[in-house]
Amino acid sequence: MVILSGCSADKSDKTVDDSILGEYLNNIYEFETPVREFGKLSSYIYMDEVISVGILYPETDYRFMDKKITEWVEDLAEEYIQEAKINEDKSAELTVSYCSYSVGESTVSIKMEGTYFPSYMAHPIDIIKTFNADINKKDFIDINDIVSENHLEDFKNLVISETGANPESADEHFLDNLVISDEGIEIILNRGDYLPMSDGTKTAFFKYEDITEMLDESFSYKNDTDKTVDDDVPLTNDKTDSDIDPAKPMLALTFDDGPSGHTERLLDIFEKHGGKGTFFVVGNLIDSRKNTLIRIVNDGHEVGNHSWNHRQLTNLSSDEIKDQIMMTRAKIYDVTGIDCVIVRPPYGACNDDVKSVGKTLGVSFINWSVDTLDWKTKDAKAVHDEIMKNASDGAIILCHDLHKTTVDAMETVIPELIAQGYQLVTVSQLMEHSDKTIEPGNVYFRQ
Repeated sequence: MVILSGCSADKSDKTVDDSILGEYLNNIYEFETPVREFGKLSSYIYMDEVISVGILYPETDYRFMDKKITEWVEDLAEEYIQEAKINEDKSAELTVSYCSYSVGESTVSIKMEGTYFPSYMAHPIDIIKTFNADINKKDFIDINDIVSENHLEDFKNLVISETGANPESADEHFLDNLVISDEGIEIILNRGDYLPMSDGTKTAFFKYEDITEMLDESFSYKNDTDKTVDDDVPLTNDKTDSDIDPAKPMLALTFDDGPSGHTERLLDIFEKHGGKGTFFVVGNLIDSRKNTLIRIVNDGHEVGNHSWNHRQLTNLSSDEIKDQIMMTRAKIYDVTGIDCVIVRPPYGACNDDVKSVGKTLGVSFINWSVDTLDWKTKDAKAVHDEIMKNASDGAIILCHDLHKTTVDAMETVIPELIAQGYQLVTVSQLMEHSDKTIEPGNVYFRQ
């Protein structure tokens, strides 16, 4: 029997395969990861027979912002879901992520950026939307609050010169997609809006020191104090597996789309009641939650691979599938010393091409037998009831630690499952006690 192992024991003892993992580790600092200085990560997930939707967006502590951002996310998703259905698209995909910046004493800036991939068009559709606000005044701001009125036309001409946009097309919305960061101001011109479609989406970036005389005197972009960075948590990985009795029922609680701001509380719940979980992490989220990932390992849980940026693997070329898996694998290894060889494909989507790449890379795919639908209901009681109704020996249960409501549900789910006699084990532990032969490239749904 080939035993599926999600991790190696220690980084210093691991021999890296230079032809695969080593290749990506050598280039790991070139991987692009989003800057997220403001807001907590949340998501909108949807999938049916014609389209998959994955939108990451920030939840803030400000109702005026959350309302506008949520409305935009829901309207965007509905627009492209209907677009895919009207065109009877069988493999459409909408993927959106974000960066967020905290600037000066009260300015925050959010950039939503993504792509709609229709199968019937020659090129994808770029998605761009920005939200800028003064959180002290609890109001949105635009370019008129950043650039003085006397220099607004000069600034517009700078953008035209930088991007090559047609001056006659530069209407009142020309500067709407504004991003404010510590270093300067970025203006984004969406594909086809002010330039030919073939030019794609263009950006113009201006450092504050180069446009100081144009800035409104009320705008402050300097922070009085440096942004704090958490001290690194040491990697100990000294937790030994608890004894597992093969004669007693066991199941695997799995959590996708993290690590998030809610993962630490979930780890606290496991620590209080017992049991282990498997966390299928998104690669480009790791840098902002390194300490959380290390704690997952230190607490004896398992880390799994959930792609680099949640692309549906079945829509990608073989090289793109390889990148999605190996970039995340390299990032996990770099932070934890673990060579992760289990993959949860986004949306559970897997075809012969994905399995072939997985076999080449030596990874296995883990889907689920119970879908809590927590991404849809976002209701703690509904998640609790779905799990307790469908729990069974050998089950793999799909959850998302991205949602507060899911973690709320775990407050009761974990102790109740243990009280019913279930052993809460990792996916690899579950598979180790299976009568299946676990092989790279295969897809597994339960023990």
